[in-house]
Amino acid sequence: MNPKQLQLQAQRMKTTTMTVVSSLLQSLLIGMFAWTGAATWAVAFWFLVLSVGSTSLFLLTVHRGWNLRLNDRWLLWGQLLANYAIQLIFIVASPKLWMIFLASSLVSFNYAMLGFTPRQFRWTWLGFGATTALALWIGRDRFAYPELSNVNVALLWLFFFLAVRRLALIGMQFSTLRAELSQRNRQLTLSLARIQELASHDDLTGTFNRRHFMELLQDERERSHRTRQPYSVALFDLDHFKTINDRFGHPAGDAVLRDFCTLVQAHMRVTDRFARWGGEEFVLLMPVTTPVESASLAVERIRSAVASHDWSSTSALPAHVRVTVSAGVATCMADESVETLLARADAALYQAKDAGRNCFVMAP
Repeated sequence: MNPKQLQLQAQRMKTTTMTVVSSLLQSLLIGMFAWTGAATWAVAFWFLVLSVGSTSLFLLTVHRGWNLRLNDRWLLWGQLLANYAIQLIFIVASPKLWMIFLASSLVSFNYAMLGFTPRQFRWTWLGFGATTALALWIGRDRFAYPELSNVNVALLWLFFFLAVRRLALIGMQFSTLRAELSQRNRQLTLSLARIQELASHDDLTGTFNRRHFMELLQDERERSHRTRQPYSVALFDLDHFKTINDRFGHPAGDAVLRDFCTLVQAHMRVTDRFARWGGEEFVLLMPVTTPVESASLAVERIRSAVASHDWSSTSALPAHVRVTVSAGVATCMADESVETLLARADAALYQAKDAGRNCFVMAP
């Protein structure tokens, strides 16, 4: 069994052991009532055999792992039916103690509710009402109460005191289940947040990934179409990045990519959106670029920051090594698709590379 199954099986052992202990305590109480004359010794003996015997059998089933072959691995229905049948039998067999057996069946019913579905609860509740009514009807002419001696009053108090303990244990189990559910919900929330982050962000740089950027870009196009406010995109390419990987290794190259993203995010506008396009290529979405020169200013600010950055302080590159970036910028035209806009920015990027790199070109 895996750790989770082992943990569940340990919980089943604990719960089933509690039922054995409860059966022993009730059997001891019935024996004390037999000692006072409120019940016969035969009733006490057979209750001990049936109650402790059945719960011990369930405990053995869990201990040996036989319950794992069943659909009801908690043996909930088996334990409920066995205990309930025993309580009903002794309501008729020992009419002076009918209230004790009836109350015990009620406690067992509350315990079983831990695993009930609404439908199971409804039908079990109706069955409980019908069968207890039948048992009470059969024994109605012989019902009585134990004599109100000091001992019997003490025994009655002891029974209800133990019944309250069992109800408290059931409440504790409800609290435990509620706490476990809350913990699982928190874990699920964290997992969903992590999944959403992985689905929308680049794992290396922490920026948006290409797929999510395309969603943002499509949303911006629709917003621009409604408001008639232009937007721009800029494609960036780190100059001679392959040389950095070849000379200083891929870990150094990865550090350069992360540091480049940090620089861009520090110098772009709050409303801008930045993403990794692929490899050493990145893309910047700039909403509401009016006038068009504002896009040029934003890209130039980033290009200048990259060119003047001391890469030896963050990326462990030699002090003499410079990293520069080329960019192509395009501002949307009326009814232009995002694919066409990106194609114009990409063409402008290649013009920047042909122009000697470490510069940007505005697409016509």
